[in-house]
Amino acid sequence: MAIVALVLGTLIYRDMFVPSKSAASSLNLYTVARRTVTASISGTGNVEPQAQSNVNFKVAGTLTEIDVHVGDHVSAGQRLAAIDSTAEQNALGQAEANLATAESNLQSVETPLTQNQVAQLQDNVTTAQQSYNDTVTQVNLANSQDASQVSADQNQLTNDQAVLSNSLLYQQDLQQLNTDKATLQAASATFNNDLTCKGVAFAAYSPQCLSEFTAVSIAQTAVTTDQGKVNVDSGQVNADQNKLTADTTKQQTDKTTGQRSVNQAAASLKTAQDQLSTQTESKPNQIASAKAQVLNAQAAVDTAQQNLNNTTLISPMDGQVNSITGVVGETVSPGGGATPEAPGSQAPLPTSTSSNAFMVIGNVSGLEVVVPFAESDASRVAFNQDAQVTFDAVPNLTISGHVIAVASAATVSSGVVNYYATINLNLADPSLKQGMTANATVTVSKAANALTVPNLAITRTAGQAYVLVYANGQQVQTPIDTGVVGDQYTEITGGLNDGEQVVIPTVRVSSGTGSGTNRGLGGGGVRVGAGG
Repeated sequence: MAIVALVLGTLIYRDMFVPSKSAASSLNLYTVARRTVTASISGTGNVEPQAQSNVNFKVAGTLTEIDVHVGDHVSAGQRLAAIDSTAEQNALGQAEANLATAESNLQSVETPLTQNQVAQLQDNVTTAQQSYNDTVTQVNLANSQDASQVSADQNQLTNDQAVLSNSLLYQQDLQQLNTDKATLQAASATFNNDLTCKGVAFAAYSPQCLSEFTAVSIAQTAVTTDQGKVNVDSGQVNADQNKLTADTTKQQTDKTTGQRSVNQAAASLKTAQDQLSTQTESKPNQIASAKAQVLNAQAAVDTAQQNLNNTTLISPMDGQVNSITGVVGETVSPGGGATPEAPGSQAPLPTSTSSNAFMVIGNVSGLEVVVPFAESDASRVAFNQDAQVTFDAVPNLTISGHVIAVASAATVSSGVVNYYATINLNLADPSLKQGMTANATVTVSKAANALTVPNLAITRTAGQAYVLVYANGQQVQTPIDTGVVGDQYTEITGGLNDGEQVVIPTVRVSSGTGSGTNRGLGGGGVRVGAGG
């Protein structure tokens, strides 16, 4: 392969720089002429409607009707579907009832009081004040009487206790009780400590056990008799103590009950005073409060009415139904499914992700093509540039258009950076459908009536462009200035004149028979093309 490359290089050099005697007839020449040069880039995208909307219910509910089908044409404001509105109707009814109550209350407070009404309110205050005063008087009297009675009970108890302490009979009976208690304690200890009596039935007691048991019984009888005498002696003191306890309890109960009565009377008085003040002195504040309640109630009615309206789905635009997600009887939820827009348009961006909206409507009266361009090409795409668009699904159909916008932000997918551009089609064709693959060729630069040479005639060295000018039988390497670079031709802005001839490099390849043919990299003979 290295040898072949060397041979080819030698041949090219000889043909270009060492012409033979018949060089003019064997060279591939191009006469510099004027033509239109265009530069274009291509990209593949999709056909999209000029506008698309995801349509959803704003409240949740059960679908009761769907009034359109996929593919139907709908108009803005047309009824599309509905959900069960029972709950929303009930909420609206309750809100309207609350509004009526608030309006009635406002009307009531705005109506001036008559003199009789004011007098009645004043009488209510007077009555409540008198009731309060009477209650306080009665409670104070009861508390005073209770205190006097408790004091008298305490004095009586003290006196009777002194009398009892000085009673000889009481002291004798008390002494005898203590003596008999000691005897009972001793007899019980003797009987309980006698092991011969432990666990033995009464009928089987020994004489000693029987004697000890009898002694306990006699002592117990004596103690009981003595206690009865002492109780009789102290009967008056015990009665005094019981009466003091009962009257003290009554005193506490009367205090609690009396304070409760005073509080209730005070509350009734405050209520009567507030009613008088509200109806006479605080009328503006009361009216303002009532008006605020009406406004709040009206807002609640508006919200309930809006929620009821939202149970019916209305089309926001003219267009065609692209999809419906749901059937009658299923539950739908509010929201979801925002549409990403293409640059400079309401057309949706092409996406492989299906919408979760209940219904999708697209305006297909006009179609646009949305194309992602590589970042190296996107920088050359600009507003209003011409484009030619073909469609994989519709052979032999080419529609012109123009760029209406290029995205300012990139879309990165699998590490590839693209910028979306939107192309408006100048013609609507009924065979086109949303989502079809579209191939767009955008003219990014153009020079009319420009001096041109074929791209193959240009070489570059260190950033400078050169051509071989053929004049007087010689090939002269000439620097040139270039402008628009088209697919086949390049605009010359300096270095050449109209009518000059430039050499298009050729490669001489010898055949096996010894005859040779010239193959021009840009075509044989003197080339004059008609395209850019």
